[in-house]
Amino acid sequence: MTSSRIVSVVAAGSLALSLSACRGLDRTYDCPTQGEKFMKAVAEEEFELLPEITDTGNFTMGMMISEDGINRLLSGIVGAKIPFASEMQLGPTLVHFEPTTTPVIDVANLPECGQCVLFSLDFDFDVTQGDSGVTTGLGSAFLSIPIYLQDKEDGSVALIAAYEQATVNQMDLNVNGFDSKDHEAISGALALLATDTVREQYGPTEMLSMGTIEIGNGSVKAKTRRLFVVPELDAIVLGMETNVPLPTGAGLNQPDKLPEGIPMAILFDPNLILAISQRMIAEGEIPRRYGDDGMANPDGPYGVTLWGMQASSLADNRLDTDFRVWRTDGEFCGFADLEMPMELLVDTSQRIGVNALKPEIIGGEGVGELAEDHKELIDKNQQLLDTFKAALADQVGLTVNYRQIGVEGSTIFFDPKTIKVTSDAIAVLIDFVVAAEE
Repeated sequence: MTSSRIVSVVAAGSLALSLSACRGLDRTYDCPTQGEKFMKAVAEEEFELLPEITDTGNFTMGMMISEDGINRLLSGIVGAKIPFASEMQLGPTLVHFEPTTTPVIDVANLPECGQCVLFSLDFDFDVTQGDSGVTTGLGSAFLSIPIYLQDKEDGSVALIAAYEQATVNQMDLNVNGFDSKDHEAISGALALLATDTVREQYGPTEMLSMGTIEIGNGSVKAKTRRLFVVPELDAIVLGMETNVPLPTGAGLNQPDKLPEGIPMAILFDPNLILAISQRMIAEGEIPRRYGDDGMANPDGPYGVTLWGMQASSLADNRLDTDFRVWRTDGEFCGFADLEMPMELLVDTSQRIGVNALKPEIIGGEGVGELAEDHKELIDKNQQLLDTFKAALADQVGLTVNYRQIGVEGSTIFFDPKTIKVTSDAIAVLIDFVVAAEE
């Protein structure tokens, strides 16, 4: 990391002499030349956002929710009518159901419906006809329920359970020793009758809504585009796309199964984090230019370009960041390339904090090339590096703390547990609780 003094090397005796000897002989020290290179690098980095959020099937953000997570969302839906948790009219009789177990959602392999989940519960019931009680008993039901995504007027996307399209795969009743499971024809007829009744009496139920990224001036957008029901992961996966242009080949692969006790993960392609960080420099959220004092200054002689982020081989929560500090004005100019590790950690406020570590010079040109052999200059010019890395860490933190997730009538309390960084994805593993709003 070059800092304000990285190029003020004229104060360093013999080093100044070596610079003077090069002046006029080596254009790498020439300030107009370095200024042109800097502006070219800035032009390449300050890309235009796409006019619309892409719909290509290459998902650079994603959300994964386990069976346990889906069940938590289901139980947190305030005022929702849940099948077999109320009354149903079956022919001339009225059946009142009282669940004896919490309804359970399973992400199962359902050949008849690839975008369905399996809903099941046990219940007590009593049957009345007119004012007369007829009988009581026990029962259980298994329904396949389609789930799909639906755009909302506020720009968010809802995950919908389509009860009005549900199919009762199996319904078993046990009354006075009679068990419908032992009578296939009766069991099948009950399932058909219950299917018609569920579809008539229950409608679409919103389980979850997902908004866009809230960062910078608001021009960076994200949208949930695809829903995948993945039985082998015991989870559903939501693929999200953005209006940030990314290199060919960018996009998430299918994630690994969530660890036990983790109901949700938010996933990011590292290419997206890099591109959003570059965009935040272009928007001024991260300073581009710095003065001799190392503070942000739009007319300062120092500039920064950001060109790489990748998983570290040394720790699974580290994102190594490559950037270049330029000197474009003064007696001698050039640039130094630096690598800065950034640790992604859960902080005391239960958010993802970014701890930017001390950068190392890994190359350079002109005065930056000399700086590579004089790493103590980093310590003498710490202010510029501190200003840049603090702003960068803040913006990366805002991105990975994506929380635009809601349940109507309830509040989700997120409890991030850990962060894993690989070459394929940054995965934020999250526990959560859904509580009814007061």
